[in-house]
Amino acid sequence: MRSTKKSIKKPKKINPASLIKIISIILILSSAIFLFFAFSSTPSFKSDNPVLNHTVLYADNIFFTYEVNKYPTSVEISDIIERNLSIGFSLEPSTLNFGVVPTGGNMGKRFLTLKNTQDNKVKMQFIAYGNISPMIKFSDNDFYLMPDEVKQIDIMLETGQNTPAGDYFGEIDLIVKRPKYDLLKWFS
Repeated sequence: MRSTKKSIKKPKKINPASLIKIISIILILSSAIFLFFAFSSTPSFKSDNPVLNHTVLYADNIFFTYEVNKYPTSVEISDIIERNLSIGFSLEPSTLNFGVVPTGGNMGKRFLTLKNTQDNKVKMQFIAYGNISPMIKFSDNDFYLMPDEVKQIDIMLETGQNTPAGDYFGEIDLIVKRPKYDLLKWFS
């Protein structure tokens, strides 16, 4: 008679030092990924309905505070061949109204003067929404403003050669990102 003994393999013991190294690497990688997304991401402030007047919103996460200045923006694109046109723009301080701009590769311009009154640098970012957004360009965007620095930003509206005449609307948001803690001022 044959003996049928199955050999059972014993599990290999893991060296405690190797286990600690593996866990440490996983924790470091997880922390790096978390910090990357926490520092590089800006919350979305887009809404389905553009604001009607200049509006300021505040938000924060565990590292930063955000101030969002929402400016309604509009333009009437006109085909100047069809009628006698008075070109100009509105000087209302609560909106970024470009007034009437002819189609066919023309431009309207508004500007904002920004000043950092904080003790630390702040990050500034502009975002345009609505059907007007493809025509909006900024002289500078996604930049830092140092303490007491003043900077003028030109906001240009450029019509294309084939931009249809009509009324265009949307919103321009200025997002100001500030670090919550002094330790983070180098990462803002």
